Amino acid sequence: MNVLDAAPIKAYGYELGFDLIRITGAEAFPETERVIKERIAAGLMEGLPWFTSERAEVSCHPDALLPEARSIIALAMCYLSEEPEEPQDDQPRGRISRYAWGADYHEVIKPKLKQFADWLREYARREGGPELEARLFVDTGRMVDRAVAQRAGIGWYGKNTTILTRGWGSWVFLAEIVTNLPLPADEPLQANCGKCERCLYACPTGALPAPYVLDNRRCISYLTIELRGSIPRELRPLMGNLIFGCDICQEVCPVNHVVEKRLGLRQIGPTGMQAEDRRTEAEVTRSGQRPQIWLRRRDEFRPRPQVGGAPELIPLLALSEEEFRTRFRHTPIWRAKRRGLLRNVCVALGNLGDQRAIPALIHALSDTEALVRGHAAWALGCLGGEEARQALTARLEQEGDPEVRQEILQALAMMGSRNEEEDESNKKRR
Repeated sequence: MNVLDAAPIKAYGYELGFDLIRITGAEAFPETERVIKERIAAGLMEGLPWFTSERAEVSCHPDALLPEARSIIALAMCYLSEEPEEPQDDQPRGRISRYAWGADYHEVIKPKLKQFADWLREYARREGGPELEARLFVDTGRMVDRAVAQRAGIGWYGKNTTILTRGWGSWVFLAEIVTNLPLPADEPLQANCGKCERCLYACPTGALPAPYVLDNRRCISYLTIELRGSIPRELRPLMGNLIFGCDICQEVCPVNHVVEKRLGLRQIGPTGMQAEDRRTEAEVTRSGQRPQIWLRRRDEFRPRPQVGGAPELIPLLALSEEEFRTRFRHTPIWRAKRRGLLRNVCVALGNLGDQRAIPALIHALSDTEALVRGHAAWALGCLGGEEARQALTARLEQEGDPEVRQEILQALAMMGSRNEEEDESNKKRR
């Protein structure tokens, strides 16, 4: 079977708005499968019940996903956008991971993949290729997307376990098209992180115990998004004011520093590329030259006013279920659900130590969700004061959930211990 020309395929991918398009074969990923199983056995993937050894056996074998698989088209889309305006007030605010400032990337990328597949079907027919068979993935399906990206030459593994790319750093979403089309494979990049280990030391919870190893149980992104229950008490003080996701290991990365520094030097187009720009990109791709690096201003990934990068925390505690849906539907924050987001807000307020949050946290002690009540109790214990102590004592008398009762008791004990320390300190000063 004749191998199809990949240049028009890549050119069309750029037209659709993808920033990197590479191709690899559909061979298995045995080393990735071995590593995943080792991490599962070591407990590093706890909290992700769907991440099983059985899943690894499927996701690392493209022919288990598509029996006639011949090639994988690996795609990356940069989500960097301008920073939201810095708030000019002193209100306690949280931080949200950059990828969640705009629209849910699944809703942005999936339609493009479907459009890409439709185009591939017609292209294969024109070129005398087989009738297209394809499976499409945007990180929610059974596909080891980082392994695909590495082998295809999209980027290389960073020591923080992200994929680092030339031109876009780690600020990219990954996607794949597994297909039966015979396509020429690209080579992996000859690049690595060298001796740099900044990301390992920067992680506040110690979620990166060694290069290329992530302890999911300690990762702030997991704790604020995927974890459905209570955040371990010993990790709460280490989370600062992060309420959804975490970019710390990316923010300290020198590769990303270069990307951000270059942004002012790049040509910045409007949403997507204009038609003549797209033709130029396609012509460059067909000529075999490396495509020009563009920063597209994508409206989808721009900070939404209702999300932003640093939302005011106290008002978030008053969100009803319906208000949460209205505000965060079609954004990544929807994944945490109301109870998860408010749980995170309580932790952030406890860490910030702003006494103005006490009335809102007292109100949260009566929330319908036990998860919110328990973390509100913890935050009040951190803030202290007579008003908080009285509210916790009153709530203890009527609280029926055993976990929340334990949180209240521990909060009161924490406040009592702090008072004893202050009294002892005052005695010494006298």
